[in-house]
Amino acid sequence: MADEPSRDDTPPRASADLPPDVGGTGPQAVSVTPPAPDPTAPDLESLPAPTSGNAGDSSSNRPRGLRQALLGALVGGLVGALVAGGIFYAVDDNGASSVTKIVQSNPATVTVRPSTQIAAPSDIAGIVAKAEPAIVAVTTDGGPNSANGGAGTGFVISADGYIATNNHVVEGASKIQVQLTSGRIVDATTVGRDPSTDLAVIKANATGLPAVVLGNSGPPNVQIGDSVVAIGNALALEGGLSVTNGIISGVNRQVPEQNGAILFGMLQTDAAINPGNSGGPLLDSQARVIGINTAVAGQAQNIGFAIPISQAIPVFNDLRSGRKPAFLGVSTTDLTPSIASQLNVSVTAGAVITQISSNTPASSAGLKKDDVIVEIGATAITGSADVQTAVRSHQPGDTVPIVIVRGAARQTVSAKLTQRPNLG
Repeated sequence: MADEPSRDDTPPRASADLPPDVGGTGPQAVSVTPPAPDPTAPDLESLPAPTSGNAGDSSSNRPRGLRQALLGALVGGLVGALVAGGIFYAVDDNGASSVTKIVQSNPATVTVRPSTQIAAPSDIAGIVAKAEPAIVAVTTDGGPNSANGGAGTGFVISADGYIATNNHVVEGASKIQVQLTSGRIVDATTVGRDPSTDLAVIKANATGLPAVVLGNSGPPNVQIGDSVVAIGNALALEGGLSVTNGIISGVNRQVPEQNGAILFGMLQTDAAINPGNSGGPLLDSQARVIGINTAVAGQAQNIGFAIPISQAIPVFNDLRSGRKPAFLGVSTTDLTPSIASQLNVSVTAGAVITQISSNTPASSAGLKKDDVIVEIGATAITGSADVQTAVRSHQPGDTVPIVIVRGAARQTVSAKLTQRPNLG
């Protein structure tokens, strides 16, 4: 995650009353209302990463059923889902019901292309025709009809078989298969996972695959009201992927996960997302991926969430290269008008440091609690979500300038980033 509350690289925990990491590969269940930002909460970066096992770990033996998340359900990919009271449920082989998460695919080294969003897609069929060949259905450990199996979605990020998806889709899986739109089924292996961001990269045993085009999810490229299309393995239905459309209905949402991590800066959409969509792409009107469908809100009507692609790209690159992400060592929260008044600062946007871990680049650089970070390197920081993205765009060992506002003074310090410790 980004620095705590803004978690730059440490897995976050929403608060002490959130449930501990439960492991497993399906969607996580959180039956609490998303909390308001807590300036005193530790940042993800300063906390230890979740300890759930990698794919294939014998220690991860919990059922891979659907699990409930965010106000309700994270869409993971089990089948037999029923909608009751606005919450998605999936019935397992034992007749028990649980909620699921969604699956998505990860790009390797990617090039971000500027988005030229139009008011509405003039040709949804054309968008599907462009993107669908690069989208795959993901099944784990025998699929949703098996005791521990699950289903989700992924998307090809490079022709040599690298695929992006959600961590919760493949976490703990001993066997992974992907089905191409041609109907061909191939084996895949986990390249890397990051529980703190709920992202993963897998590698299909195939080459010459069509890849998606990655867009830019940052403003003003993506705005509330922009039209979007979601494609995924909804309910693992026979006959191919499912397509839904809608708009971006909100931005910069915070979504708590059951493992204690908080996903920052999430895109909200009313494009229908169901169990099995996890890890699938949210596309703009030009068929470019702007988000990774990850969760839905239970007890709600068509409120789903996607990880912005611009935040995901640095994570994908780290995972594909086998590299640990860069680490700063701070926890942050968004600067609000009330906090700005309390701190007597003139800036109106930034990330307020709520905690600094000892013996970290942040402490060595002289950063202090209540400093407002407004720039990291060449990246402007407008809120907590930007901290993680900015730090992860660098590599361990890089020395980066950090512009802060402390009271009435604006100053620049230099921090030499290190490897993030205890990466899950």
